This record gives sequence, structure tokens and C-alpha cells, in this order.
Amino acid sequence: MFTNAEVRHIIAAKKCMETQSEILQLLQNYIKKYPLEQEGLKRFVHFVNQHKGEQLIDRKNFTGHITASAFIVNNEANRLLLLKHKALNRWLQPGGHVDATDPSLMAAAIREALEETGISATDLNSVYNTVFDFDSHFIPANDRKHEPGHYHHDVRFLFKCSHPAFINIAQEESTDSNWVPFAQLVDNEDFGRIVQKIQERREPSFDS
Repeated sequence: MFTNAEVRHIIAAKKCMETQSEILQLLQNYIKKYPLEQEGLKRFVHFVNQHKGEQLIDRKNFTGHITASAFIVNNEANRLLLLKHKALNRWLQPGGHVDATDPSLMAAAIREALEETGISATDLNSVYNTVFDFDSHFIPANDRKHEPGHYHHDVRFLFKCSHPAFINIAQEESTDSNWVPFAQLVDNEDFGRIVQKIQERREPSFDS
């Protein structure tokens, strides 16, 4: 797990997790920027309106809970790091549940990214220092864990990895990793719009 000093190297971390009103404001700002996504975010907005405090991130709240994840690109911003999820048997970006001790949603995404990829904290750099994407998706029931099906309301952040050569995946979470070229993801159901958004939002600061 990363240290507080490492987190401060990447972001100016908040002193406490975002509140219900702050998350709603993030959603409102995002929808203003991406109005075509408003319909798809109704479930996310409704969930946040109905829950407060730790209810928002409690993994035992099976009406749903907020998660955090990291889209990580290489220096040239033409490849996306994906991990083969062990339980779901799908290629996904690093991410997972938010801990009550995480100082912010971005810090939760960073923690998950570092734990799942083995990337050094000093090699992981936030591109925009704010939410890059929101998504609500259904998680099937897990009989082994006695967990019913529920929704993950995922808050996603975009990072650039300055030294992508070394990836050391967490074996309990993933079975493989791959830096996938954008060209192979353009028509992908899960990542096509993410690649398009990265390319459309690319700013001079992205290449610094």
C-alpha cells in the first residue's frame, strides 16, 4: 500500500472523503461537459441522492456502492493498461472498492492502481486531477461470498504511467495484464468510448 507521502507526490489529497453534496456536484459538472451521457447516469445520480456518508462506499450496501478505478495510459497515450480480472474473467482497468480510510475518491483509485499493477507511485501521474468518467454497471451475484447482485457506481480517473515496462499484477486479483493499443479498442463495447474521450480531450498538458 502506498504511503501518504507518495500520494501527495501525485495529488493534493483531500483531508476526508467527498461528501454526498460534493459527489453530486462532480456529477453535475460532468453532465454539463458530457450532456449526452445524462440518461446513462440517472442510476448513479439517484443512488447518490438516496445515500450519505459511509453508505455511499459500504461494500455491504447491496443497493449499490461507489467504487473507484484508474484508466492508465502510456507516455505516448496510445495504449491502455488492462488487467484480466480473476473473478469476472474479463479485461478491466485497475480499480475496486473504496475504503473508509481513503482520503478521497482519487486516492482510492490510486491505491487500487498501485496495489493491482505494482506500478511505483512516482511513475503514476494524474492527467486532469478531477473525475474523468462515471459509470454504473451490474455485478453478478457471488454465491461464494454470499453477495447478491448489485451495482457498482464507478468513479474513474485518468493517469499516465511514465515507466510502463514493469507491471507486477496482484495474483489474487488478476491473471494477466496487457498494454492494449487504442486501435484495438476503438470498437470495444467497454473501452471504445473511453479511448475516444481520451483522444478528444487530449490537451497540451497531457504530453508534459
